[in-house]
Amino acid sequence: VLLVIGLCISVFAGVFAVSQAGPGSKHAPVLIALVTALVIGALAQKVRICFAGSVRNIFLMRDFDLMLPIAGLFVVMVVFNLATGGFKLSFAGQPIAHSQHLWNILGLYAVGFGATLAGGCPLRQMTLAGQGSCDAAVTFVGMLIGAAFAHNFGLAGAAASAATAEKAAVLGGPSVAGQIVLVCCIAVLFVIAIVNVRKQKTAA
Repeated sequence: VLLVIGLCISVFAGVFAVSQAGPGSKHAPVLIALVTALVIGALAQKVRICFAGSVRNIFLMRDFDLMLPIAGLFVVMVVFNLATGGFKLSFAGQPIAHSQHLWNILGLYAVGFGATLAGGCPLRQMTLAGQGSCDAAVTFVGMLIGAAFAHNFGLAGAAASAATAEKAAVLGGPSVAGQIVLVCCIAVLFVIAIVNVRKQKTAA
């Protein structure tokens, strides 16, 4: 019991630190954020939106149904950004972005790999957790703890910034520690995948 209480305190302390200094500090008013989240969550549950699941269905079953909501979301966001002047066809000038392309690709590779093993992307896991799935709830808690650790221990990537009169230009990207942790995470995902494939072959 004490271990669980200690874990909960550390997680909430970590999340609080992220919300005070990290990307979480740049949030919409709480009521607007809550209403928006409920609407988006209801829509995500209704259309079963899942980035990993849509790619899986295309390759395994030639089924494009799950890709339609994602394509629609992409079109809406492109139109919105064009209309508001926020469209930039590059990594340069994007909020909280950097141009270390290898680490961008490897980071999203790890997310996709983990989502495939977990049976759904982070958005799908949150939707399933809201529906009462214990597996998805554990996955969500894991993502929450991971985000807290990444931001509190200097593992998250930093945004690039141009030079100013007061500061030199910053290349951005993950720290060396973040790069090491990312490579280790990909290695662990491979181990998990190989072990589970062998178990399935043994059971068959």
